[in-house]
Amino acid sequence: MIDFKIVPDAGEPYELKGTTRDVLSWEKTTKGASLKSLMDNPHMADMYKVAWFAAKRTSQFSGTLAEFESSVDLDFEFEEAEKEPDPTQ
Repeated sequence: MIDFKIVPDAGEPYELKGTTRDVLSWEKTTKGASLKSLMDNPHMADMYKVAWFAAKRTSQFSGTLAEFESSVDLDFEFEEAEKEPDPTQ
């Protein structure tokens, strides 16, 4: 769903995939959050929170969200949904 590259202040960068479970956790803990809003207008705070949920889920980070935000940089890319070919070309 969302591919992250995590670059910690200490240690080697690593790849991380935010899944639907991470987005669901973000939606449940963020007022007014929706997948559509995340995809259409991503805010850095939201991306950090989704990445934090993914890092915790995969046991690659065990600290708080504030600790995650203050200790890593992040790059992200949304996976493109496979589209059906347009039959009216």
